[in-house]
This record gives sequence, C-alpha cells and structure tokens, in this order.
Amino acid sequence: MRIKSLAVTASLLLALVLSGVAAGAQKSSPPKTWVSAFCGSVVTWEKTVKSDTAKLNATLLTLKKGGKVNVPSVKAKLVGFLGAVVHSTDKMISQIKHVGAPDVKNGSKIQSGVLSAFNQLDTAFKQAKSSAQKLPTGSAKAFSTKAEALAQTIQSSANRIGVAFSALDKYSTKELNDAAKNDKTCAKLGG
Repeated sequence: MRIKSLAVTASLLLALVLSGVAAGAQKSSPPKTWVSAFCGSVVTWEKTVKSDTAKLNATLLTLKKGGKVNVPSVKAKLVGFLGAVVHSTDKMISQIKHVGAPDVKNGSKIQSGVLSAFNQLDTAFKQAKSSAQKLPTGSAKAFSTKAEALAQTIQSSANRIGVAFSALDKYSTKELNDAAKNDKTCAKLGG
C-alpha cells in the first residue's frame, strides 16, 4: 500500500514539475498571427477608450448645461470611466500575452517591450482611478483643479509610453513590417 502511495505522489510531483516547465516555456507566433493579434487588440482598445471618452464627455456636457454641477456625480462618472479603461487595458494586455512573442529575430524583446509599455499605461490608469476616487467633492473649483492635474498626469504617462514604443524601432523586422502592411486592422491603428 505504501509503495502505491509513493508512486502516486511521485507521479503527481512529476506532473507538477513538467507543468512548471511547460508554463515557463515561451510561446511564439508567426509574424502574421502576432501582428493580427497585436493590431486587433489595440484597435479594439482604442475604440473602447474613444467610445467611453465620448460617453463621459456627453455626460459632463449634460451636467454642465444643467447649471449647477453635481460634483459627486461627475466624480462617479470619472471613476467609472477610468475603471472601464483599466478593464479594457487589462484585456488588451492579456490578448497580447496570450499570442506569445513574434517568431522573428528579437521577438521576445519586442514582446517584452510591448508588454512593458502597455503595463506602464495600465499602471498609470490604475493610479489615475485611485486618484480620482480621492478627488474632493465639497467644492466644484477644488474638484476641477485636481481633475485637471490628474488629466495632465495621464497625458504625461501616455507620452512616456510613446517613448517606450519608439525604443522598439531598433528591433524592426521585415517580416513584422510586411505582416502589418498586409493586415487590414493595422491600418485602423490610431484612427
């Protein structure tokens, strides 16, 4: 009986070790697959952020037209907006992680750089949401001043992410560039 128990334990340990090895293995994708996943997830993220921004702006405009602004309501809308952006950003990062690194020279460096840049953006949005939750609601002027400072912080973070992506230019490959040129979704980036 003890030998059977030992054998089962050994089998379970082997399975755990092998699954750990498999989990540590880097998945890679052909350039076309990687570019499609990258562009698709980023375009979806951009559309979501733009749509949510338009909804937030419409809500803020409606609140302003009503005369006296309900600051707690504006704050709740802002926090909700940032929460949605965080969720969308997390989803985009997950999709890019899932596809793995592009199977090109320096593919793992490209993947790592892309994920690092988006993780910085994600952190900035999470910090912005946390800061928005702490915005004062007793005075519209104090709220507005702090909210504008928060917007500037987000913009500054976005500028740093642009620099992080520019640093990846040194890893540019013909395979990824060709795949991007032939992917219709990539043409929608930034649009």
